[in-house]
Amino acid sequence: MPSTAAAQPRRRMSKEARRAKLLAAAQDVFGELGYNGATMELIAARTGVARSLLYEHFGSLDDIYVECVRAARAELDARFFDASIVNQGHPRDQLRAGITAYFRFVSEHGRSWDVLSGTGALPAGPIGELASELRFRTADQIAALFSQAVPGVDPDEVNAYAHVVSGGGEQLARWWRRHPGVTLETVVDRFMAAVWDGLHSFVSDE
Repeated sequence: MPSTAAAQPRRRMSKEARRAKLLAAAQDVFGELGYNGATMELIAARTGVARSLLYEHFGSLDDIYVECVRAARAELDARFFDASIVNQGHPRDQLRAGITAYFRFVSEHGRSWDVLSGTGALPAGPIGELASELRFRTADQIAALFSQAVPGVDPDEVNAYAHVVSGGGEQLARWWRRHPGVTLETVVDRFMAAVWDGLHSFVSDE
């Protein structure tokens, strides 16, 4: 008699599940090789499908790249939002919550962070402009956090400091990706030690 497993029909992957699998493979390729090193062939090969199937879901390499960047940005935005909702206390605590959310994203979604913050060249034209905007929105979120925590500070000063913090966070994250044995708490502590003195000059000790 045939086995139960052999008798069962093979379940076909849904379109949504297939698309998610292709996006995950694309994130790996873009994270490892950057936009210029990626091809539709490589992405299809990662999931063991024909290139024609990949084109059924995404019209071009640009389309799948932007979708990967959007997905990474959406996840990071959600983490910043959750951190801002939960922590409404002292500005130091708000800053630490935002920093922790950022580095937890790096820890749990390293390839997504690589896509979002990669140093490789971006596509030319509107696609590249959109990807650049999505990549660097973190500084705007930090500026908004500072402005909410310390109202009345010159917006230009806040924006300048936010870009310093954002750039420093990216560099520390790159270092951490090469030293994964360092704990999240240690990375957050080190970054807080580096950036809090600058913000503290704006903040009342009350």
